[in-house]
Amino acid sequence: MSPDDHAAVVALIDADWLPGQHHPSRQFPLKPAKRLREAEILVVCNAHGEVAGMVDAGARPADGAGLIVQLHGREDFEIVTALLTVARAHLGQRTLYACTGSATATGIPGLPVEHRTVTARALTAAGFSPASAQRYFLRDLATAPPAPPVYPLADVTPIADPPGWQLKLTDTDGRHIATAILRAPTPETADMAVLWQLAVRHSHRRQGIATRLLGQCLHHAAGHGAHHLTADAPDGDIPAARLLAGAGFLPLDTLTVYQRRL
Repeated sequence: MSPDDHAAVVALIDADWLPGQHHPSRQFPLKPAKRLREAEILVVCNAHGEVAGMVDAGARPADGAGLIVQLHGREDFEIVTALLTVARAHLGQRTLYACTGSATATGIPGLPVEHRTVTARALTAAGFSPASAQRYFLRDLATAPPAPPVYPLADVTPIADPPGWQLKLTDTDGRHIATAILRAPTPETADMAVLWQLAVRHSHRRQGIATRLLGQCLHHAAGHGAHHLTADAPDGDIPAARLLAGAGFLPLDTLTVYQRRL
C-alpha cells in the first residue's frame, strides 16, 4: 500500500463499520498488524485503477501460521476473492486464519458474517471454514432506559485498567455469590459501555441472580452516561443468549474467525 492509497483504504473499512467499532478515523495512521512477521497491507484495484479492496496479513511468530487480520472489499465477491489470492500468495504454504483482527473496539475478533455475507461466501469458496465464533449483542440504554435494580444489590468498586467497575454480590454471610465487570464508555470502547464479564457461582445458579446482577449493570452503565452497552457470548451458548435477550439486548451479528489448513 502506498501513502496515496490511505484515504481509499479508510473508506473501505468505514463501509464495513459495525456498531461498537471504532470509526476508521480513530484507528489511523494505518499500519500493518503489529507483532507479526512479513506484515503487509496489500490492495487490489478495479479496472479503472482505483483501490477496490485491502487486506492486512502477516505470519504469527509463535507457530508460523498466516493471519489475514483485516479484509475489506465492499462486499464484491470478485474483489474479495482477489484479496484472498493476494494474501495467500504473500503468506505462502502454511495454515491460515482469516479475520483475526478486532471486529469491535473491545477486541473481539472475527468477521460479522450476517452483515458481510459476500465476504463469508468468498472465504468458504477459497477453502476456509469457521474456526471460532462469538455472538455480539447491543443494548440501547437511551431509548429503552433500564429499570432500577432490585435487591440484593452488588457492591460497586471502581477499577482503573481498563476504566470501569466491578460489581460483586455476596450473601448475608459475606460469601461471594456473583461478579460482573463493566468497562466504562470511553473513546477506546467507541463510547459504549461493555459487559466484560458476568459470572455466578455454580451453587447459586438458577436462582435469578444473573438476571438481577445484569439489571444492576444496565442501570449503573446508564447512570454513568452510557447510551449503549455491548456484550458477547460464545456462539451456541443458549443460556447466555437468553439472559441477554431477557435484558433487552439485541443480537447484532456472529463474529467468526476462519481457518484454512494445508
